[in-house]
Amino acid sequence: MQRIAIWVSLLWGLWLPGPLAAARLAIVIDDLGYQAMPAELARLPAEISISILPDTPYDLNTAYLARGQQRDILLHMPMEPAHDAPLEQTTLTLAMSRHRLQTTLRHALSRVPHAVAMNNHMGSALTQNARAMDWVMEVLRERGLYFLDSRTTAKSVALRRASLQGVGALRRHIFLDHQKTPAFVRRQLRQAIRRAQRDGYAIAIGHPYPETLSTLAEQLPTLAEQDVRLVRLSELYL
Repeated sequence: MQRIAIWVSLLWGLWLPGPLAAARLAIVIDDLGYQAMPAELARLPAEISISILPDTPYDLNTAYLARGQQRDILLHMPMEPAHDAPLEQTTLTLAMSRHRLQTTLRHALSRVPHAVAMNNHMGSALTQNARAMDWVMEVLRERGLYFLDSRTTAKSVALRRASLQGVGALRRHIFLDHQKTPAFVRRQLRQAIRRAQRDGYAIAIGHPYPETLSTLAEQLPTLAEQDVRLVRLSELYL
């Protein structure tokens, strides 16, 4: 009888719903490197991740500062867009051979030390190309890095190619600030929160605009009361 009671207790424990974990929200601030890290960004919680453009005046300095703040660091790798646009000094293009593309990517990684992941800057053309994405994922796999698809096109094949190459990959859900007003950033942040509450997690990308940083400073303290936890991007890959 005692043995039966133990089994009943165990089964009952399995049936009872446990405490629900807080939804997780990761925020990445892109386009760092052209200027010193803004003081407003440095004051935001360490869970805010940053993505640095390579071969910019402050790429190395920003990476070392972020490392000291215990932030997740991403390489914000410029990639060829589908539309005409000025290209960064170091950009992966469809015209590159495998050797040149991978050499360029390895150089870019050397300019952003301690990166845990890479996400694309522009790239609506390159992320549609399976061959180019395979070449990218080969380098990330050899370095043990994750990939975040900034999702600049709905036709991106990056997540599928990453999966086939054995690279941990996620996608951006919300852009916070393609309109640079506090009202718009608040609205987009609410969307990201709702997405996290619905799906268990969400990833938002913003930029180091004063409007974005001030709005985050104002709104992030309210996450806990909405049962949402701000996390480093790397936590979502585990």
